[in-house]
Amino acid sequence: MDSLAFTAGATLALLIQYFIFSLSVGAARHKTGIKAPATTGDPLFEATLRIQQNTLEQLIHVIPALWICSYFLSEAFAVVCAIAFFIGRILFFVGYRKAPEKRAVGFMIGMFASIALILGGVWGLISTL
Repeated sequence: MDSLAFTAGATLALLIQYFIFSLSVGAARHKTGIKAPATTGDPLFEATLRIQQNTLEQLIHVIPALWICSYFLSEAFAVVCAIAFFIGRILFFVGYRKAPEKRAVGFMIGMFASIALILGGVWGLISTL
């Protein structure tokens, strides 16, 4: 079936992950007593907010690159990259909340997955021209 169903599933997984990260910000706000609209005052809250913000910044290019790479190059390759990005974000979340310097491994996994998706999309698109 040439429906890109796995790409849609990977996209939904990334969006659900982001939604959970957003809920984590609210939970951290409640746990630390940081009242809206404040965004500073407790390291746990600040780290959780940065995780959510950084994930949003990444999804702006990851989701379109996932679809372009899936369509023009290979759905299997693109979905594997999306899974790597997803796992990287989990490691980023866990590491950042323990100590900001422990976020690097998760960030690097996500960054390499993003680069692979973008380059895969470029290669696939150029190959079809």
